[in-house]
Amino acid sequence: MGTHRQAHITSVNGTETSALEIGDRGLSYGDGIFETMRVTKGKVPLLGYHLARFLDGAERLKLGSVRSLKKRFQDQVKLALNQLQGEAILKIIMTRGHGGRGYVPPAKPDPSLILQAYDYPEWPRSYFVKGIDLVRCAHRLSSQPSLAGIKHLNRLDQVLASAELGKATEGLMCDQHGRYIEGTKSNLLVFLPGRVLTPHISDCGVKGTLRAFLLDQQSKLGLSVEEGEVDDEVIENASGLAMINSVFGVWPVKSLGGKKLAQDGNVRAINAFLNAQLGFNLPV
Repeated sequence: MGTHRQAHITSVNGTETSALEIGDRGLSYGDGIFETMRVTKGKVPLLGYHLARFLDGAERLKLGSVRSLKKRFQDQVKLALNQLQGEAILKIIMTRGHGGRGYVPPAKPDPSLILQAYDYPEWPRSYFVKGIDLVRCAHRLSSQPSLAGIKHLNRLDQVLASAELGKATEGLMCDQHGRYIEGTKSNLLVFLPGRVLTPHISDCGVKGTLRAFLLDQQSKLGLSVEEGEVDDEVIENASGLAMINSVFGVWPVKSLGGKKLAQDGNVRAINAFLNAQLGFNLPV
């Protein structure tokens, strides 16, 4: 299992510190958003996608001027990249800050921006080559279309589902109707004849940046990647499954709920594409 080492950059509103005021609404109510980004060769390969999702979340939660928050985000990324070398993980958290009466948000938010940087996790090579063990989680994602897609700070669904993993690497989560939506920390790819299917993210779930990239770049990739409904029948007819996110890339699934699965050959093609287009260093 990949593990994070001690953070070597931690700042709050541009000041090096790990202290956060007790009245911050991010701590009190999960009132904010975050982005976790891979750094490689001095760049964030999917920076434009991360920024777009960050701003979408800021706008939906009404965290302040999108123009101002965009500049703060970009300034913090630039500052961090000037200090980081090699592979790293960069996390930016934006909370609404302080103020308001109870749940009622302040009329003029004063957002707090927290930046953390970690060494890149050492994932086992077998995850990329042989695949991972995946389990179905009993805990289901909460239905809330107004929050679907963004990375808001309330991750309790993922926390409760992750407690079910046991020895499995990742868990597959459903919506309230039993349709498969995503992993606890990743998006799902289902390989079918002539196409790759990824679940709709409209009622719940996170629109991953790597997921968005593959949807946008499918013509260059040479694979048809589309959104659709994924249920047990779709899974049964698949030639393979994979879990993806912008940090680790692509992990094929070698078993689901203890049942062995074949690995679709297109996983290697996707890894090679990410290496060429984004500077990833994935086994192919």
